[in-house]
Amino acid sequence: MTAAFPIPITTAAGLRVEFNANGSIRRMDHGDIMLNLLLGNELDGGPANLYLRRLGDAVEAIPLLGPGSPASYQTDARGMSATGRWGDLAFRVRLVLAESAAAWFWHVELKNTGTEPVTCDLIHTQDLALAHYGAIRLNEYYVSQYVDHTPLSHPERGCAVASRQNQSMGGRCPWTVIGTLGRGVAFATDARQFHGLATRAGGAPAALSAGLPNTRLQHEHSMVSIQDEPVVLAPGAVAKRGFFGWFEPDKQAATTADDAVKIEAALALPESAPPAWPEATAGDRPAPAMFASAPVLETLTLDEDAVKTFFGDTQRHAEHEQGELLSFFTGERTHVVLKAKEAQVLRPHGHLLRSGGALTPDEAALTSTAWMDGVFHSMVTQGHVSINRFLSTCHTYLGLFRSHGQRVFVELGGTWQLLGRPSAFAMTPDSCRWIYQHPDGVIE
Repeated sequence: MTAAFPIPITTAAGLRVEFNANGSIRRMDHGDIMLNLLLGNELDGGPANLYLRRLGDAVEAIPLLGPGSPASYQTDARGMSATGRWGDLAFRVRLVLAESAAAWFWHVELKNTGTEPVTCDLIHTQDLALAHYGAIRLNEYYVSQYVDHTPLSHPERGCAVASRQNQSMGGRCPWTVIGTLGRGVAFATDARQFHGLATRAGGAPAALSAGLPNTRLQHEHSMVSIQDEPVVLAPGAVAKRGFFGWFEPDKQAATTADDAVKIEAALALPESAPPAWPEATAGDRPAPAMFASAPVLETLTLDEDAVKTFFGDTQRHAEHEQGELLSFFTGERTHVVLKAKEAQVLRPHGHLLRSGGALTPDEAALTSTAWMDGVFHSMVTQGHVSINRFLSTCHTYLGLFRSHGQRVFVELGGTWQLLGRPSAFAMTPDSCRWIYQHPDGVIE
C-alpha cells in the first residue's frame, strides 16, 4: 500500500473512520464526537477487532484486523477490505460505511478449503467513548464510567448492545447500538470481561477460550463485544456473517427495549446486504512491529533463597496467601511486590517519581510514572503534567497496548523478547528496581 496513513474515509452522513496500514481502526468520529475510546496505532493496532474462533476440544482464535492478523488490506471510498487465510479457513472482511445514515457494517465471508468439517464463530469488539476527543484523552476511565450499556433482544438477530453517553456532550447524549448480521448469542460491555488480566501478562484475551459472559459490567474500559452463533462449514462450504453499528448524535431518553427498532433501521440499509468484493486485495501484508510480534519474557518465581539474595532476610509486614509470599517491606523504606501478587490485582503496581527536593510542585521538576509490568517511564513531564509531556502515558491498565511509555526488548537465544512482568518489583520513595529472573539468568 503506497498511500499515507492513517487513511480517512468520510460519508455523506458525517461518519469518519481512519485506518492504519495494519488494518486496524485508528479512530471513528461523527462531527465533534469520537466514537472509540482508545486510539489505534501502527504498533499495536487497537481494541476494535473481529476474532475468528475455531471450536472443538480446544478453542483456537486469531484477530482478523491489526498486526496479529494474517490478512492483507486495501481501502477505497466506501471502506476497507481484508483477505487472508488461517489453516484451512480462507476469509474475506469488508467494512462498509453507509451513505444515508451514520452506520457501518462488517461483512465476513468464510470458506473451508480443507477436507474436514470446521466449526467456527466470530466475536466482534468495539471500544466506545461517545464523547469529545479532549475529554477522552484526558481520562478514558472517567469517560467510560458514564457510558450506559443496555442489552437489547431481537427476535431474529439475538442479542445486541445499546450504549449511551450519559455525560452531556455540548447538551447531547450520543448513542449507538451494535449487533450481528447473523444471530448474537452472547455479549459483554467492558474490555475487562473480554481481556481479563490475561492480556496484561502477555496472554490471549480470556474470552477467546471461555466465550463472552452475557452480563453487563459498567466499569472503566467501555467496550461492546458481540459473539455470533457458531457455524459448521463442510469442506468447500462458504458462510457469510457480519456485524453492524448504528450511531445517533443525541438521544435524550435512556435506552429501553423499544429501541430495538433501531436494529431494524440498520438492517434496512442497502449496505447491510453482502457487499461486492474487490477482485484482489492489493499490497503485501504489513510486517508487524516488535510490540506485536515479540513474545513477553517469561520470568520465574523467586524462591526463598532468591528473595534473601536480592533483599536480605529481614522482612516486615510480609503478605502471604496459601503459603506463598506476595509482598513485604524491607530496609528503611523499600516495598517489594512479587510476581504472584501482580497477577492477582486489578490495579497494577506503579510508582510516581519526581526530581528535586521542593515540598511543593515546581516548574523545573521532572515527573515520571513507572509501572511494574515493564513500563520503565511514562508520562514524563516538566512542571504541570498536562503540558510539556516528553513520553506517552499508559491509557489502560489491562495491557491493551504495549507501545505506551518506555519499553525495553532483550535478545535471548537469537529472539527478541519484551520485558513485561518481573519476578520482583522494589520501590523506594525515589527509585524503582525491576528483577527479571529467567531460565538463562537474571536481568536487573
